[in-house]
Parts: sequence; structure tokens; C-alpha cells
Amino acid sequence: MSSSRFRELIASKWRRLASKGAKRRSKGHFAVYADGGKRFVVPLRYLDHPIFRVLLELAEEEFGTVACGPLRVPCEEELMEHLVSLMARSFLAAGSRIRQL
Repeated sequence: MSSSRFRELIASKWRRLASKGAKRRSKGHFAVYADGGKRFVVPLRYLDHPIFRVLLELAEEEFGTVACGPLRVPCEEELMEHLVSLMARSFLAAGSRIRQL
């Protein structure tokens, strides 16, 4: 197979994936909604992060333990964006330390 044909096949696959839209589910991720209704799709490994545990505790205090609908956290959208970026940096830093060992 020529390289141009290979590139054409890859581009075709990416266009099909992009056309399916943003609502596509990702394995190993879950959705969280902030107070303003903004949806955040984050990796499951974030559940182990201390920041996210505090968010879950706050959500339990605010909304209770009965789950009726999507996971909501009592957090403004801007703060949630900041917290997600902090968790991402934390896991990136941990990953680089593991690779160095």
C-alpha cells in the first residue's frame, strides 16, 4: 500500500470519528456536571485524586447519596476547569516520575 493511500485511509477514518460528534463515549472516562451545567469528561483515574474526593464529598453533602441523573458537583465552571487542569498536571508529573525510575 502506498503512503498516499495510507494517509487517505487515516484521514477518512478521522473524518468519520469527528462526524460522530462530541457526545461519543470514551472508555475509561466519565462525565461530571458543574453548577452552570457545563459537562466535563474526565479520566476514571481522577477518582483517586484527593481534590476529586473532596468534590465528591461536597456533592454528597449538597445533593445526597441517591443518584438520580448525572453526577453533579457543587462547583462553578471556572473552578472546575482549574481543578481538572490541576489533576491533569498532577497525573502527568506522576507519570514522568514513574518513567524516570
